[in-house]
Amino acid sequence: MAEGKLPVARPDLTVRPPTEPNGGPGTTTIDDRVGESIGKKASLSIEGVLRRRGSLGLITGGEYPKVSVDMSRPHPDVKVDVAVRWPTQVTALCQEVRALVHTELARLTGVSPHRVDVTIADVVVGEQSSQRRVR
Repeated sequence: MAEGKLPVARPDLTVRPPTEPNGGPGTTTIDDRVGESIGKKASLSIEGVLRRRGSLGLITGGEYPKVSVDMSRPHPDVKVDVAVRWPTQVTALCQEVRALVHTELARLTGVSPHRVDVTIADVVVGEQSSQRRVR
């Protein structure tokens, strides 16, 4: 090809998408841990939600927020357990967590949850917000 000239498209080299009998376009799989991580990060961004390890946390894995979701379903149910600071308007906080987890999961994965259930699993007196930086 001479310098400065553009290549000419050749009709015999067209690219065609695969047809279904030959395998189709493929699948996308999102691991449950991805949905759980998104739910945790979204929950912790709400003022009043705490990152907390329960008293039996080392034994039972009781760390909050705890999120469970089955990302293999087209519209999964999401369960979020959170620890909150006292005093907190728990109804308003749960609504904020529910809305943000739903929005972020749909925005980042394209999977819109059927429902997001929020449980206040622990109320903590005198602890700072999850947004506080450790020095």
